Amino acid sequence: MDSLSLARSMRGSIGMLAMHWLMAPSTNEKAAAAGMPAGIPGYAVGRLGVLGDCPVDNVVGAAFFWNPEYMAEQVTAGRAVMSPHEGAAIFARICQEWGQDHLEGFEGTLRLGELAQKVVDAASPLGAPMFAGWRDQALPEPGPGRTMQLCQTMRELGFSRFSTAVMAGGMGPLEAIMSGPTGAWNAEMFGWPKPYPDGEPMADARNEIEAVANQLHAVDFEVLTDDERAEFRQLAKDARDYAGSKMTPSSGFSPG
Repeated sequence: MDSLSLARSMRGSIGMLAMHWLMAPSTNEKAAAAGMPAGIPGYAVGRLGVLGDCPVDNVVGAAFFWNPEYMAEQVTAGRAVMSPHEGAAIFARICQEWGQDHLEGFEGTLRLGELAQKVVDAASPLGAPMFAGWRDQALPEPGPGRTMQLCQTMRELGFSRFSTAVMAGGMGPLEAIMSGPTGAWNAEMFGWPKPYPDGEPMADARNEIEAVANQLHAVDFEVLTDDERAEFRQLAKDARDYAGSKMTPSSGFSPG
């Protein structure tokens, strides 16, 4: 399998697997039990906490799709409760625990982790601050928890490539949201005030951006052989399905 074909499959496999744990009620529950602030402020010092104690604008820039003023408020509120370093460590642990709960028994867990590790170790951090932050979080021993954290790290890699493509395509974050499948629902959740632009006229531009994002992400998979890429694609899909079979109906927000 070529790198571009694998890159095209990532949002539906690794992306969905990581989204499952981010949206899981248990993630919010465990974060609250660990003393993290509820809602988006917790997310701002959790998933985004891997950026460290940097200026707030650095977090706003890396979050990308959120209304800048709204996200700045959430970061400030989150940091008033705990430091980004503390929040990131808690979120990484919750990610690992979700993997233990949802990938335990999946036969391809170790191999998926091995291949993901190869990609993570070789991928360029240029234009990918969230990826670099998650890459540098401590990993547990090989097993479901480690594999899940590596998949989350890869999700951030794909997110960063997509963000870069959006900027290169001359589209703003709100337009990118509205031209996507979630539209106004995500725009509101991401703190953007109404009225929203019509996403339909931007469909062609969105398709071009998706293509560029896949091309950028494809470079990340050059470290794998053709056979490894085909194996990785199948393992990622199987892991998504296996974890999904262990999930209960969830509620929550869909973070960018």
